[in-house]
Amino acid sequence: MAALADLLLRPGVRLVTLTGAPGIGKTRLAVEATRAVADRFRDGAAFVDLSTVADAALVTPAIAQDLGIRDVPAIDLLDTLCAVLIEQHLLLVLDNFEQVVGASRDVAGLLDHCARLTVLVTSRTPLHVRGEHEFPVPPLALPVERKEQPEGLIAVPAVALFVERAQAVRPDFALSQQNAGAVADLCVRLDGLPLAIELAAARVKLLTPSTILQRLRSNLDLLVRRAPDVPLRHQTLREAIRWSHDLLEPVEQETFRRLAVFHGGATVDAVETVVRGNAGAERSVLDVLASLVDNSLLLHDPQPDGESRFRMLDTI
Repeated sequence: MAALADLLLRPGVRLVTLTGAPGIGKTRLAVEATRAVADRFRDGAAFVDLSTVADAALVTPAIAQDLGIRDVPAIDLLDTLCAVLIEQHLLLVLDNFEQVVGASRDVAGLLDHCARLTVLVTSRTPLHVRGEHEFPVPPLALPVERKEQPEGLIAVPAVALFVERAQAVRPDFALSQQNAGAVADLCVRLDGLPLAIELAAARVKLLTPSTILQRLRSNLDLLVRRAPDVPLRHQTLREAIRWSHDLLEPVEQETFRRLAVFHGGATVDAVETVVRGNAGAERSVLDVLASLVDNSLLLHDPQPDGESRFRMLDTI
């Protein structure tokens, strides 16, 4: 929070993109950061939810609608938007941008014409426009030692979130000597992803942490939460992953699936061996790997010996 707030208020920073894996908490962080810095912008902040917008051409109309700006006949809507915002000192938040990255040029146009405008974007992939500052959102911190006492584990962010969400469905739930190890293992198994931890914790109403852990080793379908006020892609972990997968190009989808054979990651040479003969061979493996990293479906893990390894989150 402190780092993001500092970045948003830093002179010369006009575009910040929060990136990260499915369910890592980009929207929540954006909302809290906006609350923290909104009073530093003369005209406040505006939040535009793009989760239901599937066409990049509809991004500008969505921004205009949320800002109460009407389309003027015979004038391009982007020009109208620029004319209104040109004098405003505003923080504009664009949430869920990954499926409309084709509108990146429109965002760049707004920034070019409106010198006092700052844009905060949440997206599983960067916009790749001039002046962008990418802010990767990391998973929650995980337990270092599984055998740590409950009073020590509860201070670990991933464990604290699990306990908080478990108590929301079962008020008498508490971290104890009997369940602390299983809760710690669950958080590690779920990569510290807030969405995955919340979905697992909700199962405490019916199952013990050790039973949840045992079932998760072979079945992600356990991680489901049906709620009318939650987007479908956040109701199951599979949907969260599918949302990102379906945005990939076919060659990227094929490479992503083939990388599932590796446990703990792979070198570029190993990846090249596995994807050789892929239908999209006209693209280099490095280009495809870069896209998968950009889409937050693959992690780049530099090794102490200088070698690069790429791996999926264990949850994926």
